[in-house]
Amino acid sequence: MAAVAAGAVLPAVQALSTAHVADAEAPQAPDPASTTAALSLASQHRAAGTAGHSSSVSPISMPATSTGTARHAASSSSDDEPSAGDASDVSSMLKSIEYERENGPLEFGRPYEAGNERTLDGQIAKALGLMGLPQRLAPGVKKIIMRESTGNADAVNDWDSNAASGTPSKGLMQLIDTTFRNAVLPELADRGIFDPVANITAGVRTMIANHSIDDVLAGGLRNSSGNYIGYGGSAIPDDGLGLAD
Repeated sequence: MAAVAAGAVLPAVQALSTAHVADAEAPQAPDPASTTAALSLASQHRAAGTAGHSSSVSPISMPATSTGTARHAASSSSDDEPSAGDASDVSSMLKSIEYERENGPLEFGRPYEAGNERTLDGQIAKALGLMGLPQRLAPGVKKIIMRESTGNADAVNDWDSNAASGTPSKGLMQLIDTTFRNAVLPELADRGIFDPVANITAGVRTMIANHSIDDVLAGGLRNSSGNYIGYGGSAIPDDGLGLAD
């Protein structure tokens, strides 16, 4: 039931299928500031002659650079108001970014805005975003959490072998203190083991390193009868995301 040792995330996330299964919170419409930033980014892409992105997942095609540049030149005005071409570029770019966040990271380990800290779904999305992992993992992470703690961030296991040895499992993903210290995302370490987002980052890193990212996607390990059997391992993270002090 409880995680018994530390883990490490491997960049195997690039091997994930691109089928959409995530049930994390629906993306919100971008605010004006985000749109302005995206407009600027779109212009930079055209100027640099870039029409795609670097992710290994199947891309949503961006508008052809030459077409976008010609359209921009033809429709530019002295007050620099966004043109219809700019709006099209922004829409395509935002769709591409959202697609990648669902199916694979924009860049492994690069954090991005996601979720919130008010609900379990939001906390899972937040943790995955901070690790640069795809939101496709969210349903699997939630299944593991519900089996480990029924979603109770303050849960403490006082009956298993870890508890008997004086190291009870704690929090959403039921980690012992040593595992949490070794696997938590470093910038969240000071929040402590009962912090939902910090606990999730440690649990996911442990699960991926000692088993596989596919096991996270599937909602945890199963025995030959299909019953959930927990997770654990002793590897130390070496994924480039760092270790807590």
